[in-house]
Amino acid sequence: MNKTISANRILKNSIFFITLIAITFLILFKDNSIESILKSLKNVNVIYVFLGILCMFLFICCEGINIRRMLRLFSYDISIFRGLKYSFVGFFFSSITPSASGGQPMQVYYMNKDGINISHSSLVLLIELASFQFTTITIAIISFIVNYDFIVSLNTAIKILIFIGIAINCIIFCFILVAIFSKSFINRIVDLAFKVISKIKFIDEKRIIEGVREEIKQYQEGALFINNNKEVVTKVVLTTFVQASFMYSITFFVYKAFNLSTFSFFTVFSLQSILFISVSAIPLPGSVGSSESVFLTLFKTLFPVNTLNSAMLLSRGISFYLFVIVSGIIVLFIRISRNKYYGNYIFKGLYNKDIIREK
Repeated sequence: MNKTISANRILKNSIFFITLIAITFLILFKDNSIESILKSLKNVNVIYVFLGILCMFLFICCEGINIRRMLRLFSYDISIFRGLKYSFVGFFFSSITPSASGGQPMQVYYMNKDGINISHSSLVLLIELASFQFTTITIAIISFIVNYDFIVSLNTAIKILIFIGIAINCIIFCFILVAIFSKSFINRIVDLAFKVISKIKFIDEKRIIEGVREEIKQYQEGALFINNNKEVVTKVVLTTFVQASFMYSITFFVYKAFNLSTFSFFTVFSLQSILFISVSAIPLPGSVGSSESVFLTLFKTLFPVNTLNSAMLLSRGISFYLFVIVSGIIVLFIRISRNKYYGNYIFKGLYNKDIIREK
């Protein structure tokens, strides 16, 4: 990956991301007083805010643990800090790219720079993705059933968004499973797709076919990986359930931060799981705009009117915006450290050559 191109893409995505945030907050808060929101935030219980931040950090840690756990199966001596590095990299690039499309490719890139084979890192991230899809879908469906009466009382647009979100995530999960376990079925689908692609002009058909075939090969290696490491994969899935639980618990701690206690942990937790699955299919960086809007709709019966906007701001601030900044700083530090390392390496090489010439 070219460093200049990578930097330009990061800059463009960041500008688009920041612009989207600005538009979102201008729309959401055009009829609300910033002073009243800030005043409301000043009265929150900071202990619960800290617990929310801790939950988000543990969410990041769980992915790092899973990455480390699976890479060690391929005999890579990965520390928990390196696992965390890859997790923060994934979070940052997933946040600033549409449909989280940049997260896994950049994780593979940074792992490759650390000497990890691309086929191994791709397979590990595939299993991690499948585990996350399975977990979020399962929790969301259970939450949907438990909160069915509440969901059907919502406006039509939100109900459609929830149904679409669950449906798309289920399709993605099924496609991953089929790609891994059914070689003949996925090849038939790909052959059909290639027939369509071959009729489209200005497309490098050969390059696309080679790329897709390689991806399918990696997916199908996942089946052998799962069969040979069922215990580890089970641990990965269980860790992912814990990971999702940390993320969904943040809103409950925000709820408690405003000294509210009418609704139970499970009610807040389940609504947050539905919110997440609803907006995850929307192709916007970090689901900016959609997450905020759906939050205001789903949680308007839980939070008093005078604290709803503040609660949304605090919840998204903890679960998203704060950690985009933190992960962005970490990514910047990694790039600077790497450039410094290679700069010193090159300098030493030139220095040694000069000494040899002098001799």
